Amino acid sequence: MRKVLLASLCAAGVVGAAMPAAAADMIVLDFAGNICGIAGTASCGNGTRIGGSYGSTAQLGISYRSVTVSTGLTYTDYLEHWSGNYGNLTNVVYGGANATNYRSEITFTPISGFEVQLLSFDAACYLNRVSCRTMNYTLSNSGGTLASASGLSTMHPGHVDVSVNSAWSSSPLLLAWGPDGYDVGLDNITLAVRAIDGGTDIVPEPASWAMLIAGFGMIGGAMRRRTGLARVTA
Repeated sequence: MRKVLLASLCAAGVVGAAMPAAAADMIVLDFAGNICGIAGTASCGNGTRIGGSYGSTAQLGISYRSVTVSTGLTYTDYLEHWSGNYGNLTNVVYGGANATNYRSEITFTPISGFEVQLLSFDAACYLNRVSCRTMNYTLSNSGGTLASASGLSTMHPGHVDVSVNSAWSSSPLLLAWGPDGYDVGLDNITLAVRAIDGGTDIVPEPASWAMLIAGFGMIGGAMRRRTGLARVTA
């Protein structure tokens, strides 16, 4: 009986180790709908400020600002909405007052016990202006730069799909683009948020499979011995 119990616990432990990590919630910022104004509930027009916490959830806080490149100081504590003419995108986010002096920033801050990952975003150039035919961006957290690109084509008259797939971060992620954060607009910013669970693998390692098979073998062997013993006793 002890062998059966031990094998069962072994198999159960391996199966448990093979269970998926905590499910992630997906967030897509498409900058559409009534998301503008200070409260973030008004309709949007060209140049309208986007609500300061647009896209935030119970597990993730999102904030926006425009920064003067030469000083590093906040120019506005919000970014703005534009409906068209950024390549083939509609409803984009941008910031600043011109194409040379400002970068735009979005910060993603998970609450305690959660972590965030930036998966991708779209970027495009306004009216194919020279300043935005290529773009620079960085993604960083408290540990440093996680991803970056310089001179990335914005693919006018279309847009560029930027696949990031960053590492998971329990500290805030900062997405910044510029120095032309004005004529380069972003859309469809896609994130994942999940509870921190120690990073359990979804697929068990080969050694785990071996333990699982051995565990089931022990169960089968013990059951056969019990059956044979019962027959002899009878």
